[in-house]
Amino acid sequence: MSFTRTIDLIAPSRLAKLKDPLLFGKTGSSYEEWTGTKITTRVLCYCAYLKNLGLKSGDKIILLPESASPEWVMLDLATQALGIIVVMAHASGSSKSVRLIIHESEAKHFIYANEELIEGLGDIFDGISLQQLYDIPVDQAITLDEYEQACAAIKEEDLACIIYTSGTTGDPKGVMLTHANIMSNVQSVTLLMPICRDDRVLSMLPYSHVFERTSVYCLIALQSKIYFIDSPQNLAEALTKIKPHYFTAVPRILEKMYDQVIAAFRSRKWLGKTMFKWAGKFTEEYQPHKAFNPIKFVQLQFIRYILLGRFRKKMGGHLKGIITGAAHLRPEIARAFYAGGIKVREGYGMTETSPVISFNRFEPGLCRIDTVGLLLPQVRLEIRSKNEEGHGEIWVSGPNVMQGYYKKPEETAKVLIDGWLNTGDIGKLVKGRFLQITDRKKDIFKTSSGKYVAPQELENHFSQSELIENILVLGFQKAYVTALIYPNYEELKAWAKTQDIHWTSPQYMALNIKVKERMQEEINRWNDSLAKHKKVRGFHLMAEPWSQAEGQLSATLKPIRKKILEDYEKETRALYEKGASFGFFN
Repeated sequence: MSFTRTIDLIAPSRLAKLKDPLLFGKTGSSYEEWTGTKITTRVLCYCAYLKNLGLKSGDKIILLPESASPEWVMLDLATQALGIIVVMAHASGSSKSVRLIIHESEAKHFIYANEELIEGLGDIFDGISLQQLYDIPVDQAITLDEYEQACAAIKEEDLACIIYTSGTTGDPKGVMLTHANIMSNVQSVTLLMPICRDDRVLSMLPYSHVFERTSVYCLIALQSKIYFIDSPQNLAEALTKIKPHYFTAVPRILEKMYDQVIAAFRSRKWLGKTMFKWAGKFTEEYQPHKAFNPIKFVQLQFIRYILLGRFRKKMGGHLKGIITGAAHLRPEIARAFYAGGIKVREGYGMTETSPVISFNRFEPGLCRIDTVGLLLPQVRLEIRSKNEEGHGEIWVSGPNVMQGYYKKPEETAKVLIDGWLNTGDIGKLVKGRFLQITDRKKDIFKTSSGKYVAPQELENHFSQSELIENILVLGFQKAYVTALIYPNYEELKAWAKTQDIHWTSPQYMALNIKVKERMQEEINRWNDSLAKHKKVRGFHLMAEPWSQAEGQLSATLKPIRKKILEDYEKETRALYEKGASFGFFN
């Protein structure tokens, strides 16, 4: 496969050779099939629509998708075929961020899918025309000759898109990516993936996010059968109905699936609980690709087909692998899925690198749990300003690195120096080649005693607790570390039942003194292995989870620290005003 521009993926001559449908879009309870010929026809119609708007090469158009769909993919690529620059905005963005994108990009047109979302954004669309995706007229089409003539003018060094970051550390920035940037990633990833033509693959993540968008491009290049589902909420149904071979996910989705399996076993009688406890210990210690051990092999088969047989069936029975990224994946989850016969492969990247920098491969010996894997071909890496443990700033270079931030030369100059990109992440190399991310440089803080604390490292540590669903570690310029905690209320509810504690709602249970005492015991347990300055000395239990609707989570479900701290300013202040109002110890 030789693709140098994104539009090469849907070249009419290539699509005409497809015998079976390539894209499958969810419509109610069924899926609409999109053959190569049907895709070409719709792309030509979208091109006619865009030309009728008066848009020409170099103009900009804003797309505001949620989950991907065949229509979003075809519109995205049709736009690029005309040389129009796609500007991607996130549906989870605030009205402030969308207003900034409209003003900064000077886009002439805005296409969306969710009517309610647009209504909720208020009057920020003055001066820009709006269009609902599924209302775009498709009764006219340009000719194939016109389309190919437009495509011929597109060069691989041309700007393909501007993807705005989710703004987790400030205002969103427009990342400028060329066709060459994106397609260098597609070329590398497709060569390393075991996904085959005709494999069934699910797509459910936001299409505005570069991880899912490039993943879809890779799947089109591989000619896999791509099933687009409305949202992750429909995953359970899609797994049993479509019986996929692969899907992409953020770690939060896998955590939920893992928690459901644990809850199911804990509801069983003594034997079921005992077997699951043994299986859990086995998977925690399990090391894939180690030398063959007949006893461990038999144990693994027992766990895979007897204990987890029902789980495998719920996953469709054909699932081979899951590709995950955008946040840290707890190692015990990766091991548990692997024990169940499903390979979970964690990767690392960012919008600024189109996005993939590294990922764990599917071949034996090329995967290491609790790392983000091996570098892509042509991507170079340096760990700079290392500490005594080998942790340092991650810098990368390669053909996938962005051109810069749109209209922000000063911001660009801060991170892009002599072709090297400062990722802003802290990490190290394990065994000399597996990259491990340990924190975000911007998130690392100093306590008032002068000790450095890496919050992500602590958050990953405490997230291993069965009682903690989400945690945000605090302590910048404070005497000690505290945390905002959203408990696993299902686990707490099960515990409360054994203690004869009357269970009501999270709003009341977060204030219950016995619940706080139980959480303190858990915090103490996980504090034991930490240095004194890293111990969590106080916490506030939240009754509501963080949400995208409130702007507390990014498009890939990463917590937006600034927003959460603003929303819980009173609670976090109280943790220090009262000497850690609950759970303080020396």
